[in-house]
This record gives sequence, structure tokens and C-alpha cells, in this order.
Amino acid sequence: MCYYQVIINDMIKECIKRGVKMECMEDISISGNDLSKMSGCSLALLFAITPKLETLYLSNCSLSGVVINDMSKECINRGVKMECMRILNMYDNDLSKIIGCSLVSLFAITPKLDKLNLGNCSLSCVIISDMIKECINRGVKMECMKHFDMYGNKMSGHSLASLFAIS
Repeated sequence: MCYYQVIINDMIKECIKRGVKMECMEDISISGNDLSKMSGCSLALLFAITPKLETLYLSNCSLSGVVINDMSKECINRGVKMECMRILNMYDNDLSKIIGCSLVSLFAITPKLDKLNLGNCSLSCVIISDMIKECINRGVKMECMKHFDMYGNKMSGHSLASLFAIS
């Protein structure tokens, strides 16, 4: 097991405690590390201390849908917005327990996101349908989205067609 998540958690807590922001940080890649014990709150706080972050690689990190749900909720509660985030790669994580409104919240906190990779994340048609319904209900459009990779998930033609309607 990689203890990278402990280091990241400690670093984030210390930065928050000292009021440190990494204003120049544009890219973070922590793919391939075991972040299964990392909390959604820690990820939200990572966003809070890296306001100019453009690219985040979280692929194959053992992240769960529950962690992403918590992260989205925490970002909304704290008013964290990732205005510069353009690329988010989270492929090869088990997001089967993510809820559609968390994905919509993710879009809301990353308004300039133009590439999202959720390939091989165990997303079902139900999750995607819920996300699409929530986008329509909230009036959220993915206007900047150029690449939305969802290969290896269980999608239907109806879900794909609806996805095109909000992008």
C-alpha cells in the first residue's frame, strides 16, 4: 500500500492551518497511487489551496464514488470553484456509487472544464441518466466540454443522445 494519501492529507491540513495557497500550481498528477482512504474533504481542500490548478490526474487511484460525492458536496459548501480547471482525468476508478447530482456539482465547480475522462469507472446508465436529468433541472450545460471520455462504462443509446443535448 502506498502511503501517499497520508502525505497528501498531512500536507493539505498543514497548508490550510498556515493559510498557505499554492497560487502557481497548475498541474498535479497523483495517478496510480492508492488513495482509497483519502476523504472527499481532503480533495476539496486540495482544490481550495490550488486555485489556479488547470490539470488534475487522479486515474487508477482506488477512488470511490462516495469520495467524489463528498468532495463535490464539500466544494459547494465551502464555495470552492476551480475557475482554471480544464482537464480532469479520473479513469480506472470505481465510481459505481457516485450520484448524478455530484457529477453535476463537479461541472458547476469546474466551469471551464474542457476534458473529463471517466473511462472504466463502472458508471451505469442510471448514473448517467440521473446526471443528465440533474443538468437539465439545474440548467447546467457543459459548454466548454470538448472531450468527455466514458469508454468502458455501461451506456445506452438514449443516455448518449441525452448527453449530446446538454453539451
